[in-house]
Amino acid sequence: MDEQNLSFYTPNNGAWECRPGTDIWYIGEACAPSVAAPARPRSKAVPLELTDIPAAMQKMGWHVAAALLNKWFHYSPKNEATNGFHKTHGYQRDGSGAYPRDRIDTTSVKLDWILSFPRAAHVFKELQNTGRLGNNAALQSILTRLYSYRGYDGWINPLRACDNDVHRLHTNYQFQRALVDTSALEKAETFFRAMVHHGLPDDLAGALGGFEFCAAIAEARLKPIWRGTEVQITKVALYMHNPYSFFDDAGGSQYLGHWNRDGIALVPFGFVAQKAGFGSWSRYAVQPEGPYGRTFWPVHNSDFRRWQDQHNAGGDMILYSDYRVMTLKTPIRMRM
Repeated sequence: MDEQNLSFYTPNNGAWECRPGTDIWYIGEACAPSVAAPARPRSKAVPLELTDIPAAMQKMGWHVAAALLNKWFHYSPKNEATNGFHKTHGYQRDGSGAYPRDRIDTTSVKLDWILSFPRAAHVFKELQNTGRLGNNAALQSILTRLYSYRGYDGWINPLRACDNDVHRLHTNYQFQRALVDTSALEKAETFFRAMVHHGLPDDLAGALGGFEFCAAIAEARLKPIWRGTEVQITKVALYMHNPYSFFDDAGGSQYLGHWNRDGIALVPFGFVAQKAGFGSWSRYAVQPEGPYGRTFWPVHNSDFRRWQDQHNAGGDMILYSDYRVMTLKTPIRMRM
């Protein structure tokens, strides 16, 4: 046999690669597979519990996503946002006020980890542009944040004033943002790009979905002038902010993929539609490998709300990364 004329296609990390015969070891003499086993029976649909999903995420390499979902499951009693404002700012469904402090997570997601994903690093770099930090919308937001300091003469240090608490900093001094993977089409692009290359969506998509980088005032110089106060922003704090919630807008429940205990299968139409009532694919279990293959079950936001109601557990969260302070080469100047 002339191994020079042979090629073998073998899977490697989810992708197929060609290896020439010169790289292959031959074991023993000519042989054939055994014929002792009967035909494999049709597969049985193995039920999926919602709480199986974190372990499936781990199998896929989604370690941060799995940790966050496990944390969500283990919060008790439950808390949940019921509208966009509550979701963004962390207010309870029952009107009792803000989320408990332990639902404000500032340690699970690291900024360096987020920036290891090129699409996130690109947006983070764009946010640092002086033109973006000092555009009209940002200036108006700064005016709102600092108006109570009107007439003050001296430096202010919001980080010190907030005891380096990024949640307090965000609430009181955030003035600009940049969005990452926030629209349905952006999310679909992230997932489908992986599918085209026979891979999987990455841990960033699984953990955060769509999120935002934010800029907050970290240092400013104020000086009274005739009929106003001159403001110079000299340092900003940059960080990730993301409400972690299974809240749905009106019109249906967001499709989160088809899952089993091994991982995820994605139905393009179901994902793009984003609504449980759009298309049969997003509402029924599927066997993409055929009747002898595994069963994948559709999962929507509403399934997590049902789980919360049954167990009085599961906690919506506000996620922050650690922050990075940037000194501005050209301070942001304005008058108020």
